[in-house]
Amino acid sequence: MSNKFKVPLKTDSHGFISQECPNCEKRFKVKYGEGSDKPISFCPYCGHKGNNCWWTKEQADYLGSVVIKEAVEPKFEKMAREINRKSSRSGSISMSMDFKKSPKPVVPQETEDDWPSISFECCDETIKYEQGQGPLFCIICGKKLGEQLGNN
Repeated sequence: MSNKFKVPLKTDSHGFISQECPNCEKRFKVKYGEGSDKPISFCPYCGHKGNNCWWTKEQADYLGSVVIKEAVEPKFEKMAREINRKSSRSGSISMSMDFKKSPKPVVPQETEDDWPSISFECCDETIKYEQGQGPLFCIICGKKLGEQLGNN
């Protein structure tokens, strides 16, 4: 049986959320639910191709903490209850297990950056990017845009 749950993350005031390339470690921002329905597949800076690898370090830590809190801790809590219940009936050997819940994970804040935005017409996707970076690659298909970096 698999546990599925939604984990909301914060966005900036324009609805963009930070992402980070695992290769060059540079950040860019995307707006999920708009533009292409295909997943992010390329870093806009270095062109690194990847799948589900774009979380910032803070987001990844938070998501890991939520999985532990929501999926792992309940199993340990249940195991502790069972051990303590069964151990109290045993005669010669006793065993107990203490379990302490971790604190509730804190959602990472999203920064309000003064980054320009650019639209990739090839895949109908818009990102915010760090100024001075270029040429850029489309985050969906990987097409290189060259030096035509106009602010939208």
